Amino acid sequence: MKILRTRYVLAAIASLLPVACRTGEPVRAPQSQAKDTVRCAVIGGMVRTGMWQHLSKRFEEATGHRVEVVVSGPKDLIAPAMRQGRVDLITMHASDTIINLVADGYAVDPQPWAKNDLVIVGPAEDPAGIRGLTDAAEAMRKIVNARCPFAAHQSLGAMDVLREVVRAAGVSLDPKTTLMPVQDPKRGILEYAARHHAYTLVGRVPFLDGKMPRAGLELMVQGDPALRRPYVVVVANPKRWPEAHYAAARRLARFLRQADTQAWIAEFGRHKLDDQPLFFPVAPDPENF
Repeated sequence: MKILRTRYVLAAIASLLPVACRTGEPVRAPQSQAKDTVRCAVIGGMVRTGMWQHLSKRFEEATGHRVEVVVSGPKDLIAPAMRQGRVDLITMHASDTIINLVADGYAVDPQPWAKNDLVIVGPAEDPAGIRGLTDAAEAMRKIVNARCPFAAHQSLGAMDVLREVVRAAGVSLDPKTTLMPVQDPKRGILEYAARHHAYTLVGRVPFLDGKMPRAGLELMVQGDPALRRPYVVVVANPKRWPEAHYAAARRLARFLRQADTQAWIAEFGRHKLDDQPLFFPVAPDPENF
């Protein structure tokens, strides 16, 4: 009788064991434990400089998630990827383009996480005498007071920076010396400024690494935090895109803002083009994201 009861108990236990254990097949983790791949749309400069690749590797090693760049390039090229539900995360300069992704319900949680910077460049003869200054407001004051031409291109980001610098300088741009090309391909602004012996604002990295032909213009002013522009990251709205890898994307967004990542950003690429890093950190604040 005891033997019979024992057999029943053993049979009951066996029925509870996973099939894989009984057949000798390996036990697989439940699907919910799989590490999702974060599909990303990334502004071109971050990929071109290698920063995004390095950050992705750090994140992958720390979390086990994979990071895939679905599309990279200017903001107008990468924004449709979020509107089409093809990415879980997108990052670009702070702009109407990225905020509208949130306003229109495609993305959520906009957060600044890095900055790049602009520089003032001009003709080699430097008629305003601004070469070597680190105060952009002082430089613009000298340019305006010397009635030197200044080429203001159509990039809203650059225009926002210029507007704030001019306000800080306490001057107004002279309509007679402020040049605004009607057709303004971003990379053509230096050639336009050179033709008019004008000063202008451009990104430091593309100017120094040769992406933008210098056309004989030289670096005049750099190093002022007032010349920096923020990048923003957003993640796919899970209510709009139920299949999005929201949790993994949010984890990557948090990773970008955490203190050790920000410290890494502050050193990445330093001495590659000059004594500054290629990008600049923001104040880390992961608790509020």
